[in-house]
Amino acid sequence: MRHFSLLLIAVLGVIGFLPQSGNGAKILLVSAFPGMSHWLMFEHIIHELLRRGHELTAISSYRLRTDGANYTDRYHEVLIEPIYDFEANGLPMEVFYKSQSFGDPFFKMSILWKLGLETAEHAFESANVRTFLQREGLTFGLLIAEQFVQEAFLMFAHKYRVPIVTINTLGHADYIDRAFGLLTPWSFVPHFMVQYDDQMTMTERAYNVFLSAWDAYNRKFYYLPEQRKLAEKYFGAENATSSLPSIEDLERNVSVVLVNNHIISSRPRPRINGMIDIAGVHIRKAKPLPPVLQNFLDAAPGGVIYINFGTFLRSSGMPPETLAVFLALFRSLPQYSFLWKWEADTIPNLPPNVLLQRWIPQNDVLAHPHVKLFVSHGGIFGTQESIYWARPILFVPFYGDQHSNALKFERAGIGLTLQIINVTVEDFRAKIERIVQQPTFQQSVNRLSAIFRDNPTDPLEEAAFWVEYVVRHRGAAHLKSAAVQMPWYRYLLLDILSLTLLVVFSAWWLIRKLAKKGWSVINHRRVEKVKVK
Repeated sequence: MRHFSLLLIAVLGVIGFLPQSGNGAKILLVSAFPGMSHWLMFEHIIHELLRRGHELTAISSYRLRTDGANYTDRYHEVLIEPIYDFEANGLPMEVFYKSQSFGDPFFKMSILWKLGLETAEHAFESANVRTFLQREGLTFGLLIAEQFVQEAFLMFAHKYRVPIVTINTLGHADYIDRAFGLLTPWSFVPHFMVQYDDQMTMTERAYNVFLSAWDAYNRKFYYLPEQRKLAEKYFGAENATSSLPSIEDLERNVSVVLVNNHIISSRPRPRINGMIDIAGVHIRKAKPLPPVLQNFLDAAPGGVIYINFGTFLRSSGMPPETLAVFLALFRSLPQYSFLWKWEADTIPNLPPNVLLQRWIPQNDVLAHPHVKLFVSHGGIFGTQESIYWARPILFVPFYGDQHSNALKFERAGIGLTLQIINVTVEDFRAKIERIVQQPTFQQSVNRLSAIFRDNPTDPLEEAAFWVEYVVRHRGAAHLKSAAVQMPWYRYLLLDILSLTLLVVFSAWWLIRKLAKKGWSVINHRRVEKVKVK
């Protein structure tokens, strides 16, 4: 009965009634993880849905940038204030420049789960979110949630009896496969935290199996139960007379997952209906640059090297010895101009060929023809933008999927990797000069750019279509495979294998028994004949 009731959520939405505003649906969107790059992807989808006439209520750490559009009657914000402070919770900036632990997949998964639980609870404890949870009489037709961490927020689908569309900003992961009825083939699909591709050695496959099994076990028996406790704490009071569904049941009832994935960044892997690739959804036509940036880029015919380590990691938080290497590098390459995202006011004795900016419209800068190289942390969003605009990359990975991204794209020939720990001016300069001066890097990124741009539909159109598809059909249970509810031993035909082995063994045992019995009778008769003689 429990699975049946959850299936009704996906099929019937709000039990046969879809609340609407005009011709559009009322959508609850949750993007609670405090990562600006994640939110920037959501912003594009939100704007497209608002443009199509839908009404959205968004739980987020960030305000929506309207760019002059007036959506006040159809867009409602539930802000998570204050924003979760990573540094105050044990992740100071300097540690990313000094610690090698962030390259360890087991450590990275443990940190990710820790952040998932802490940021989820922080969001639930926000005054605005608590007030929203207590409001009565609200109705929605769909829940859109980020499928990254913070799975407790999927319980909104149970609260409002609505279908779910999730957005995975990271890309494909094993837990998405399991939610849609697939068992990831670890023989050629590497875990998203390892630096492997689909051509793994036996040792690499063994490591991949161990890490993936460890991940699946700890997610099921440690991490998700903790998310369940959060859901019970914040949703349980209004469901005192009925039990809440498990997080895994809610994941299995996701109608469609929109995945930040493309063939350029992920080797072919098994797929199933309901998994939709939308990589590049955040990349739009370049907008005019602010005058200070436009003038700087235009006045650099020798080429601009653009440095940005993302929205989370601050360059201004690097230790003095690392900063000294960067400054020496700038002085050693006077023929190039350097545009650097730097989150403080200035740097003493800054070379004249460097422009510092607290915030940079990255997509628009990468579109400028004078940009010769992107020095990046290897985050998937910036990497996709750089490939779209055909800019080679010098990867400086710090944490998360950045190490595996760097390895994949270095093997694709579009750049090189630099380790920030104990970095030297000589190594830094040599890799920059190699990328800029050897035409093979530009040729490789040109090829990837052409593939990345060659899609049957615009990714944003694709994302909006599937959101509206779930709204129109009040769920998408018809896309779900029977394997979603199938035990793993049946999925792998182990029950059939066991039965076959049992039959074979039984037949072998019976034949052996009969043979021994027959042999015994023959021997007995021989003995009797000898006695008669």
